[in-house]
Amino acid sequence: MTENRLLEALRRAVQFLEREGIPFVVVGGLANAVWGEPRATRDVDLKVYIGERTAQEFAALVAEEFAPATPLPGGPALVVSVPVIPDVMVDFLIAIPGYEEEVLARAQPIQFGEMTLPVCSPEDFIIHKIIADRPKDWADVEGVLIEQQKRLDQEYIRAWLTQFAEILERPDWLERYESLVQQLVA
Repeated sequence: MTENRLLEALRRAVQFLEREGIPFVVVGGLANAVWGEPRATRDVDLKVYIGERTAQEFAALVAEEFAPATPLPGGPALVVSVPVIPDVMVDFLIAIPGYEEEVLARAQPIQFGEMTLPVCSPEDFIIHKIIADRPKDWADVEGVLIEQQKRLDQEYIRAWLTQFAEILERPDWLERYESLVQQLVA
C-alpha cells in the first residue's frame, strides 16, 4: 500500500466529513506514525462525533457518498467501514459521548501531505490502544512510550485507564501499562 493511496483516501474522507459538518480526529496507524514507531498500515481510521445521528443514519450518509456501508460492532463503539478508493478502507469509528468528546477537543493539528488535520493526542492514542488490547496495539503503546518519553501526561493516562479498567473489569491493563512505563521511560 503506497502512502499516496492512504493520503488520497484520507483526503476524500475528510472532505466528506467537513462538508457534512462532522467533527473527527485521526487515530489508528496514521496517528501511530506521528507519535510512535511507524508501521505499515492498510487503512485509515477516523474517530467521528456524529451528534444526534444514529449509527444507521451515519452509515446511510457514508453509503450515499462512497459505497454500501453498514455499522459493525467494534468493541465499545460502532465502526462504519467503507472502501473510499479501491483497496483502501476507511474505518469511521463512532465516538461515544463523554471521554471521546475530550479526545476530539485534545487533538493536535498535524500535517499530512498538503492537509493539516486533527490527530488524537499521544495520551489518548495510548488509552485507545490499551482498550483495543491486541498484541499489535501493545507494541504501538511501547513505541509511543519510547518516542514520547517524559512528554506524556501520565496523570491523564492513568486517570482514564483506571476508569476504563474498572468499568471493563480489566485491572491487568493498568498493571501492564505501569510495567511498560517502568521499563521504557527514562
